[in-house]
Amino acid sequence: MNFELKRKAVTAGIVMGVMLSSPVRADYQIGFMTDLSGALSDAYTPIWEGFDLYVKALNAKGGIDGEKIVLHTEDDGLNLQKAISLTKKLALQQKVIGIFGLSVSSIHGPVFEELRRLKVPAVTAFSATSDSLAPAKPFSFSTGSLFQIAGEAIGELTPKLGVKGKVVGMTIDTVGGRAALRHNKLAVERVGYGWDEVAFPIQSVDFTPFAQAAAAKNPAIVVGHYGTAQNLGIIPALRRSGFAGPYLIANYGVTETAIEGAAKAAGSGENIYVVSRYAPPQENIPAVEQIRAAAKAHNLKSSLTQVHVEGWVLGMVMHAAVTKCGKGCTAEKLNETLENLNVNTGGLTGGPIVFTKDNHYGASFWRLYKWNNASRKLDPVSEWIRRDGIEFGSL
Repeated sequence: MNFELKRKAVTAGIVMGVMLSSPVRADYQIGFMTDLSGALSDAYTPIWEGFDLYVKALNAKGGIDGEKIVLHTEDDGLNLQKAISLTKKLALQQKVIGIFGLSVSSIHGPVFEELRRLKVPAVTAFSATSDSLAPAKPFSFSTGSLFQIAGEAIGELTPKLGVKGKVVGMTIDTVGGRAALRHNKLAVERVGYGWDEVAFPIQSVDFTPFAQAAAAKNPAIVVGHYGTAQNLGIIPALRRSGFAGPYLIANYGVTETAIEGAAKAAGSGENIYVVSRYAPPQENIPAVEQIRAAAKAHNLKSSLTQVHVEGWVLGMVMHAAVTKCGKGCTAEKLNETLENLNVNTGGLTGGPIVFTKDNHYGASFWRLYKWNNASRKLDPVSEWIRRDGIEFGSL
């Protein structure tokens, strides 16, 4: 037998051996798309890490009924055209049955339009838009911080800071950021606060002028509606500008690591608060222990944060939906399954994640935390409050 014939025979034997010993699996193809390299990558990357960690832990236990989750991750870099192109790639080439994550709110609309055309559901985290609110649009779901609702929840929790006067809201100049400010304003004015605001471009890297503008308005409280990089710049800039009062972080992907870094740069960790939809990983509950065990088993390089918890919960939603959808799950069937889903998060949120046919966001739960500089963790200041929708109307 010449060399080429021998090579073909050996190759055929290997292939046949694989076919005989390993039955073909119809593993579940899942997409994850977000910003992993753009201006908000510091905020979005931990969500992907938490989701990826959940998938690894799930697959290590055998997957779902013996079938693994095959995760296809794409980076949109906050580029709309790239996001649409990657959406098509995931749906048409990778044949995913669902896409999770997504990035900034201004990208959501065109991406959701494409997904509705392709009939593939997406579940967003961190950012959310009113596509998912009742009456919900098809194929659009969210476990994230819908900016209008986040603004209202923050307004409702503001009196817990024990300070009266003017609130100055700050945001990057996006659709979501403007929505958050509008609803934050309405909520704090209803409970007796004054209001002013400062917005700045999403690509800003020098935050001193915007911090100075906010401090010049003589606020009693400053609220920041943006991600990690902006908080790292704004907090020390505000302190240098003379504002020493409560600074309230709307937790859109802001990690405890970032808060600690901002506090160090500011010279003090005092008077820093966070309002979040997700519990920090210091909570003494079994669900957190599962995350910690998975992080250790799969060598997570980052320190666990509240934002990783958000990604993990998104993984729980994916797991529950795919399990209920069952073998042979298609994108359209997964969409139908998501429209009737109730996920107990084990205390990682203030209540379950519930989607219905007419509401792809459901009730959300929010809690106020204070940064403890000595222990380097977030301590709860309030109980969980529940929001069932937008109280003050849409944009």
